[in-house]
Amino acid sequence: ADSKRSYHEFKKAGASFLEAPVSGSKVPAEQGTLIFLTGGDREVYDQLESHKLLAAMGKKSLFLGSIGAGAKMKIAVNMIMGSMLVALAEGIVLCENNELKASDLLEVLDNGAMANPMFKLKGPKMSESSRAYDPHFPLEHAQKDMRFALLMGDQGDRPTALPVAAAANELYKAARASGHARDDFSAVVEALRDHTDKKL
Repeated sequence: ADSKRSYHEFKKAGASFLEAPVSGSKVPAEQGTLIFLTGGDREVYDQLESHKLLAAMGKKSLFLGSIGAGAKMKIAVNMIMGSMLVALAEGIVLCENNELKASDLLEVLDNGAMANPMFKLKGPKMSESSRAYDPHFPLEHAQKDMRFALLMGDQGDRPTALPVAAAANELYKAARASGHARDDFSAVVEALRDHTDKKL
């Protein structure tokens, strides 16, 4: 909504406008490997691309359509990321509660079809022996994006059921309520540990 308001204000003033939210957090920003998710005036995007301005800050840029398309894509991407991390958290706690090492789980994942940079980066820090949650992407922001995704599912062009995201959102809410709002979103694993401790 904010992007659309800004877009129309710029157009009234005779200017062009391009929204450009990014996929990526602290480390990709520092490394210049962000992904730009753009929407708005195609001619602005083409001009930026011709001068390689976005390439100076990111590894990839996509033009996704009219104003608002970039923000919607970012919400969808962050919803998937948040749900994936909850699945990893469940796997780590399941292993730790059944005499298996989190490090062995992560090695199995890293050598199979589910290998991905996020698991490799976040997984070791989520283990019970580490529990290191220096905020690269604060948990409160991850939970906000999960909430936005659910709203988009309810209020978008076509209603979309998001049962996995809804369940993941509840876990982020629990982690947030237990004091992890400003920790990295990988601290969501602590909500599962809290649940385990309460059942013992």
